[in-house]
Amino acid sequence: MASVDPADDSVSRLVLHHYRYDPARRQRRNVIVAAFDNQCEFRREMDRYAQLVRDTSGTGRPPDGEWVSGVEWPPGYHAQQALAHAVRRAIKHGADPRRLMDGGPLPPGMAVFWRSTFEL
Repeated sequence: MASVDPADDSVSRLVLHHYRYDPARRQRRNVIVAAFDNQCEFRREMDRYAQLVRDTSGTGRPPDGEWVSGVEWPPGYHAQQALAHAVRRAIKHGADPRRLMDGGPLPPGMAVFWRSTFEL
């Protein structure tokens, strides 16, 4: 099985999540189960893990409020998300985000517009 480190931002990876209660953070959230660089292995593990979750409930269905899902994280995903977070925080605090945006491209679906002010 070609599992990869989900935190390795230099490779494309398929990440398997289990939405459940996380006792470490004391909240419901997507908990990372595994990450793969091969779609066939990802699908096989997703089916296996989903069956495991269904079997633990004893009803053949996942427990209430739990599910298994997956997402693809392209190379640079975490860096883009960190940059977007920094830009949002700068805007929220009234700072000019342009100096932050030299750190790379913003994530898809995010854009920053500003207008220069001038006096007549």
